Amino acid sequence: MTTVPSASQWGSPTANKRALLIHGLNSSSHTFHRVASALAAKGYLVVAPNLLGHALRNTGVDFKVQTLADDLLPYLQAAEYDIVIGHSMGALVVLSLLKYLPKTKPTSVVLIDPSLEITAEQMVNGRVRFSTDVRTNPTAEDYIALNPLWTREDAIWRVLGTQIGRSTNSDDHIDGNVPWSFSHLIADKPAAAALTILVGEPSKLESIAKFKEVRTVLFSNASHWLQHEFPEVIVEEALRNIQE
Repeated sequence: MTTVPSASQWGSPTANKRALLIHGLNSSSHTFHRVASALAAKGYLVVAPNLLGHALRNTGVDFKVQTLADDLLPYLQAAEYDIVIGHSMGALVVLSLLKYLPKTKPTSVVLIDPSLEITAEQMVNGRVRFSTDVRTNPTAEDYIALNPLWTREDAIWRVLGTQIGRSTNSDDHIDGNVPWSFSHLIADKPAAAALTILVGEPSKLESIAKFKEVRTVLFSNASHWLQHEFPEVIVEEALRNIQE
């Protein structure tokens, strides 16, 4: 029997279609609650694991993205997924899992606003941004005021994602992945898989542009948290790959 890590689940266990959703840094499986509910309504069993060091889970042997990915291998060993979605660092985890996807079964892979390549200066700025969230403890009301497209539930899960994770998560994962370079993992995509990258920050387009086989969608006036602002578009893009 394969033992799988902590996860949230939506939809019927007997559904014949499956989706795997992987959250990002200082977050939890419930960041996908709107995307997951929409997919479940379309007949999918949706599984969203909690990464090591998040949502009260212990850390792994180190903080490498590959270690986070290897921890989720039991999911891919226990079932095949029609859709795999990852947000932010979770998108990098998905890239690290591409080599384990079925070689012939079509899989729709969607990455939400990943940072594929980060310079040393950008890593310093990222450390400040993430640590500010941990230090200042924004409330749900703070997030709603800053993000008018978020629901109150979005904001509450954002608060909980930070508070029930480890206070040093951001520093540990940034330090544990130097140099921060993941675009080369796109080459591991099986021919049967379709890859779409959804971008909220235009500066990230440069590291993606050279991959002609990747569908890229840029959102205008969006933040990093596309799953809160445009969950229906994420679902549409995931289903597009299957329908095509």
